[in-house]
Amino acid sequence: MRQRTPEFGLILALTIRGLAIQTYSDMRRVVQDAEKLDFDSVWLCDHFLTLSPDHYTVQAGVDRTKERGEASQDGEGAQRTNSIPLLECWTALSALSRETTRLRLGTSVLCNSFRNPAVLAKMAATLDVISDGRLDLGLGAGWFKAEFEAYGFPFPGAGARIEQLEESLEIIRRMWTEDNPVFRGTHHSINGAICDPAPLQRPHPPIWIGGEGDKIHRVAAKLADGVNMRWWSPDRFRLRAKYLQDACHEFGRDPDSVRMSATLLVIVSNDSQEIHELRSQFGAIPPDGIVAGTADQCSKRLQEYRDAGVHHFLLTVPHVEKSDSLQLIGEKILPALKSN
Repeated sequence: MRQRTPEFGLILALTIRGLAIQTYSDMRRVVQDAEKLDFDSVWLCDHFLTLSPDHYTVQAGVDRTKERGEASQDGEGAQRTNSIPLLECWTALSALSRETTRLRLGTSVLCNSFRNPAVLAKMAATLDVISDGRLDLGLGAGWFKAEFEAYGFPFPGAGARIEQLEESLEIIRRMWTEDNPVFRGTHHSINGAICDPAPLQRPHPPIWIGGEGDKIHRVAAKLADGVNMRWWSPDRFRLRAKYLQDACHEFGRDPDSVRMSATLLVIVSNDSQEIHELRSQFGAIPPDGIVAGTADQCSKRLQEYRDAGVHHFLLTVPHVEKSDSLQLIGEKILPALKSN
């Protein structure tokens, strides 16, 4: 596996309450700070509703040990009445492209069901052009059933959603790279859907797939440039690297052409009580996905991920808009890891 310089992205919003910046003024300020602190990218989720950490882990399939009934205290009605403001992903990223000059702009991840893939290809190409080639397109099959139902989107089974995602990737790649793209699938089709102007990046903007299952990772090995996993340990990434390499060989691709990305919750502080309180607040997130401690301790833990083959990190920081954690990460952690 080729050694890479690590890249660090900051997640500005997840569907988890406490991990989403609510106002554009705060988002703009945090993004401009991240650019000064040598982050490589910023990322937004593609959701319309938010969840408590406990309910999120059940809905998203992160914690399968809990029965759904245990989440009823924060049930589907509460998802709506207690939801916090959440800016729409694509519109916000387009605005942030004009607030920044260097940071890459990523979607972690767009829900494939929310947009026609041919229209999405055109939208993404436009954002790549107006941002001077800084788009990273993250796409996933979707998981939040209550959100689909609330906004009127059909919610087929997981297998069908993954099939739809694979067809969308075929369409997007063809529209970005072919003069007269044609595709006919079970779920989607195009016939001469020209994408002009094309993306600035060549051969096209990086495509990331979000998800943890074997089927979706095979789609990534076939059609994407990277795959992002949430809340995994270094050991799980080490094992998954072999799976992805084998899948790439099967599809005739260079095994180094598909990168692994880790979404991790970072709690950095010299105050042990603060660390304990934040761990408790987000206790539903698997401990393997939490990097907590002093700057030195967090750096050592992140280095374990690098040693396991992860060189692309998406970091989410509790209440980032009002804490000093971003400064600590930028001044203490990023330099330590980027210099190795």
